[in-house]
Amino acid sequence: MRRKVTMKQFIYFFIIYFLLTLALFIVMNQLSSRTVESSLIHSSKNQMEYADEILDGIISEAALYGTRFVSDIDVRFYPQQRRELGNYDYQMKKNEILRRLEDILISSHVVESIGIYWPSDGTFITTSHDLLASQIYQKVHAKGWQTVGGSLYYFAKYPYIQTDAGAFPEPYIVGVQLKTDYLRSLLGKAVSDAASSNAFYVVNGKELWSNRKVDEQIAAAMPELLVEGIGDGIQDGEIRKFDYKSSEGDFYILAQYIAQIDTYLVTYTRMSDFLLPLDRNRQAFLLSIAAVVLLGLFVIQMFYRNFYRHVHLLRKKFQLVEQGNYNTRIPHKNDNEFSSLFNGFNHMMGEIQGLFASLETETELRRTAEFKQLQAQINPHFLYNSLFYIMSVAHSSPDAIIRMSKHLAEYYRYMTRLDTRPASLASELQLAEHYLAIMSLSKQIRYEIDLPPELADQPVKPLMIQPLVENAIQHGIEGRQGACEVSIQVRHGEEGSVVIAVSDDGKGLEPAEIQLLAERIERSEPPEGDRGIGLWNVSRRLKNTYGESSGLRFVANSRGGLSVLMTIASQTEGGG
Repeated sequence: MRRKVTMKQFIYFFIIYFLLTLALFIVMNQLSSRTVESSLIHSSKNQMEYADEILDGIISEAALYGTRFVSDIDVRFYPQQRRELGNYDYQMKKNEILRRLEDILISSHVVESIGIYWPSDGTFITTSHDLLASQIYQKVHAKGWQTVGGSLYYFAKYPYIQTDAGAFPEPYIVGVQLKTDYLRSLLGKAVSDAASSNAFYVVNGKELWSNRKVDEQIAAAMPELLVEGIGDGIQDGEIRKFDYKSSEGDFYILAQYIAQIDTYLVTYTRMSDFLLPLDRNRQAFLLSIAAVVLLGLFVIQMFYRNFYRHVHLLRKKFQLVEQGNYNTRIPHKNDNEFSSLFNGFNHMMGEIQGLFASLETETELRRTAEFKQLQAQINPHFLYNSLFYIMSVAHSSPDAIIRMSKHLAEYYRYMTRLDTRPASLASELQLAEHYLAIMSLSKQIRYEIDLPPELADQPVKPLMIQPLVENAIQHGIEGRQGACEVSIQVRHGEEGSVVIAVSDDGKGLEPAEIQLLAERIERSEPPEGDRGIGLWNVSRRLKNTYGESSGLRFVANSRGGLSVLMTIASQTEGGG
């Protein structure tokens, strides 16, 4: 049975094929790069080991010369012969020792000079032509390898063990200086012939010897790499590898520690030079992928043209819907990708007609649910504070307990009967009076309530005034030392509206803060956190119940505090 391939399936197939091909190439390219890198590193390590073997031979040869003359009989008893022989014989003995030293220079291609120094009288025999060479030997206090003035010396001392000087010939120092140029020439054996490969020595952790110019960024980074990357745990002769990235490219660095001369042999190679053929293959492959993508886009475009007729039909139907024709439908008989889409469109139009029929009921339900949610947020800390006050005055003021209990009982009796009786301005202000009476017992608050008799029976939604009173005390009076007055005034407004002003002599707000507060309560979403949620709830309930002309305003009063003005529009203008 022949299976139909939809346009969606074809696009998925093309994307998966493209991603698989690209992933395969990336994996193969990474494997090739790692293989080349591994081969280069292995070759570089072999070259470093070869250079290290030569350097080890040089070190051993120089140490052998130093040990040889330290144990030489003629050198050992030379000071004694100087005292016993005449000047001529003494000079001949000195010439003999010097000749033997020069013979070593002729036979060795690594030794720059050899010197013998007797500290007791400053006698110095050397093959060096440097007149200040004796000063180097005068500062030697220990045997072994030392770097002096950019040259590498091996110093041997006699006697080996410090003993009574009278029992042995006079102590002396034998120094063997290596040729620095020859040491640098060995660096060429540690690297390949590529221009991006180079080697250098790091002597005593600070001096850098090289045969060619070293990359400045690598030279600056090596002390930190050697300290942090190698540390004290590296074994003599061990080779460590580092990866380093700079503006010149990606490098791999090999470092080998030579403990005898306290020197690091360092080589570095730029990988990009060796990976250039792979980069070219990558570019060729990407061009091939681009060609495949273009071909795929062409095929997709052909499919798109075949389906455009259906898309154009669907667009015309949506234009009719935008014009208000919700009775339109799309008749179709073809079995393709658009069949389910047209069925969905027809079903959607039927659902929209049903939604319009129930829009009025849905709107009313939404407003009712929103009102219930806004009404449910009541601060429980008021009850806790009242009970704690009763406990605190239980033994000292029974009358205060009676007044507090009476007002508290009336307050919560009203709160628990909100859904069973209608609310009016008189009942809402009576609730506010109970609340203020309770607060006056514990916080020394004075209050006044002014309600015209003709407005006492004015219907109002419950818990509209109470949050404003709580806000005046919590954020006004408690924010200012000595503040204690709260007033509630009800008066007629414009066009049959009622204005309720809740004022305090508390902290008050700056004009910019008042503007910010007004903007926050006008938003459709509640403010973040608990601060301002009560005022936002009241504002939302006013607009949902009495219409957009109702709401809250904030003004600074003459007592330095804040006045909150609640406007309740006439029922003929309200929202129901």
